[in-house]
Amino acid sequence: MAGLPKVSSQLDASFTHLSHYRRVYGDKTPILMYHHIGKNPKESKFPSLWVSNLLFERQLGEFWSMEWPSITLGEFVAASCSVCRGVIISFDDAYQSVFTRALPLLNRFRMRAILFVVAGYIGKTNEWDRPLGEPAHKLMTEEEIKEWIASGQEIGSHTFSHPHLPLLSSKELKKEIEDSKKYLEDTFSVPIRHFSFPYGQFTKQCLDIVEQAGYESACQIGEGVNLPGENPFALKRLTARRPKRNLRTFLHMLLPFRHTA
Repeated sequence: MAGLPKVSSQLDASFTHLSHYRRVYGDKTPILMYHHIGKNPKESKFPSLWVSNLLFERQLGEFWSMEWPSITLGEFVAASCSVCRGVIISFDDAYQSVFTRALPLLNRFRMRAILFVVAGYIGKTNEWDRPLGEPAHKLMTEEEIKEWIASGQEIGSHTFSHPHLPLLSSKELKKEIEDSKKYLEDTFSVPIRHFSFPYGQFTKQCLDIVEQAGYESACQIGEGVNLPGENPFALKRLTARRPKRNLRTFLHMLLPFRHTA
């Protein structure tokens, strides 16, 4: 990874705030991954998937004040992943908190994002997490997704039922990858160009089927940023999360947004 400092900790594989990110990756464009926006319930088994309203607002505010525009996956891939000083914002699963809490902030800061929808669970709950003891969380309804699109935001596919793709047969893989694309296109009358792998898991066969299905890109969960010429069907994302609690991050959260570029 020429020209980039070595990633030395788990924190560097995630995104907390722009100043820390720039110390590690400079002006490279990150793809950020979010799930829930809001305060995590005490009974949640996955608290790291929650980003508070305040932190999300601050993260968007930093990009806005530092003049780092949001760009789309399509723009990034068309430029062979060579865009600098931009950010790609993505949300997996299409939780209702993204509609009620994230969308107003995205509109306020004029930021664009992509919502990866589990096609077979629109208007339902996260059944794939329930066997692990995770509480039920509402997913966006068809009308909410339509409003998301009408506000200028984008959607992509996160399969039909959120399975572990490497465990599926070729026939099952095609159903999850191809049928979800067609269902979303038929339901929302928009092209579905981008895909997100559930749990970040995939095989070479998964990549091939995604490409053959007509997608332009696919996102995984990977440490680091994407360099020019990166495989567009295995794009790395940084998990957006709250920072570790210490005096430095506490003081950072108290500071107002500043333009220092």
